[in-house]
Amino acid sequence: MTKAEAFLRKLVRTWPSLPYMALGAALAAMYIANSGTAWLSDTEMNGGNLSTMFIAASLGSGGIMVLATFFVPRMRRWLERPNSALLGGLLAGLGSLIVVLIGPYYLYFIVPEGFNWYVFVAGSFLFGAGLGIVSLRCGQLYGALPPRQVIVYAAFSQIVVALCFFVLVGSPDWAPVPGGPSLIGILFFVGLPVAAGFLASLSRYSERSTADIEVIQSRSALPKSFWKLLAVVFVFSCIVASVYASVVAVSSIATTLSGSRLVMLVRMGLAVELVCVAVGTEGERLNFGKVYSVVMVVSVALVACLPLVSVLHTVLSQIVSLASVVFELFLWCTLAFVVYQRRLSAVMVFGYGYGAYLLGTGIGWLFGVQALGSLFSAVGEAFAYMIMAIIVLACAFLIFSEREFDRLFAPVEEGAPTLDELLMKDLAADEAAHDEAEPQRKGRFGAAIEALAEAHQLSPRETDVLRCLAMGYNSSTTASKLHISWNTVRTHTRNVYGKLGVHSQQELIALVDAETARE
Repeated sequence: MTKAEAFLRKLVRTWPSLPYMALGAALAAMYIANSGTAWLSDTEMNGGNLSTMFIAASLGSGGIMVLATFFVPRMRRWLERPNSALLGGLLAGLGSLIVVLIGPYYLYFIVPEGFNWYVFVAGSFLFGAGLGIVSLRCGQLYGALPPRQVIVYAAFSQIVVALCFFVLVGSPDWAPVPGGPSLIGILFFVGLPVAAGFLASLSRYSERSTADIEVIQSRSALPKSFWKLLAVVFVFSCIVASVYASVVAVSSIATTLSGSRLVMLVRMGLAVELVCVAVGTEGERLNFGKVYSVVMVVSVALVACLPLVSVLHTVLSQIVSLASVVFELFLWCTLAFVVYQRRLSAVMVFGYGYGAYLLGTGIGWLFGVQALGSLFSAVGEAFAYMIMAIIVLACAFLIFSEREFDRLFAPVEEGAPTLDELLMKDLAADEAAHDEAEPQRKGRFGAAIEALAEAHQLSPRETDVLRCLAMGYNSSTTASKLHISWNTVRTHTRNVYGKLGVHSQQELIALVDAETARE
């Protein structure tokens, strides 16, 4: 092991949440790109190039995530390699660099006329595709976490997004070429996706591993409620993006950037509040079904009111954008909960779920720029917004209601924990279980466990499960003690029974007692 690897290992052990902040760096990279803060030059008079960047990046990111669902086993193994996420970050960084270099003050006049736009779109698409790879790896990492810890880390990631944005906004405006993007902006734009990939790659030094978690990789294991959720996610993201895009397309860059600052400030405040709720309250108050309903109702009200208050049109559109941010955070946590509780493949769940959100956002933005104006002319602005509000309302309470949310997290087998039970687990208790890692008994009992494990070639984790079962723990208690999912315990239990040649926990205990008596 090199000195650099030893340092990184110590760093991750000292700061266990560091690899999970890759999500924050990836979201910051996407938001900074879509806000234009880091790469727009002084020749930009409207949101034309900003819209093109947003559409290409969103479709690239969503497309690569959905495409991954067709190669789940192979993609899962590849993502668990140490440098896969870093490669995704480097691809995204290369795309960012292409976007900067094709700008009006660099290679714009060197590239053959007519090809500039295609190079710009290609760079934007590559940027999005690279972040899609990083997002899939982040999905694997978050899917291995208990629900409450997912909430805390996801909220901290939102704070990372806000901090990166405000550091960039407050940085000096010195630019390598007068009129072009600032040097700090270029460094952020190119460096953030690379940093996201690097942080995700640090998971190799984490004590939590996704490689040894047995997952279900069949699409048939996805409940019907999940597919209903996908439909709502796609429609909601499509409509919200089209509403915001219609405002950006006719607004000045200064107005757009000012609105981005407002959204980011509120975003950071909401993230801090979510951390406080997750850490300082009881689990039963973390009702994500209620959060879903509230976000949907607020979004419907805002979309319906947009044409009625023309003076505040831009402000309300920014609030709609903020509702989209809250929905994205809700979606990310929900997908991680599904992976953890049902032990489904994160590539499959996040590929479909988050991929649908990104594709809906890209398509919605394209519709908002290209077709929404024509729709306004044909049926009237007020009627068009009312139709969109009704569609969101129908999705929220007919296709995927709060009741469907409960069905999504219904136990798959008798004895499996519900989402409410998982959310009620205290963070301190989770960490204590993780620090203990495994219950230990000294003396003849421990020697008997080690002897049986060696004689029957049990893996280290199977040995942990054997020890818990021999101590009389049920599957739920074993999962809590070992800090793994209930489904994973059940899988290891079947393996232990098969290798030891027993058919019940009582037979297993009798076998261990007999071995203990011989020690």
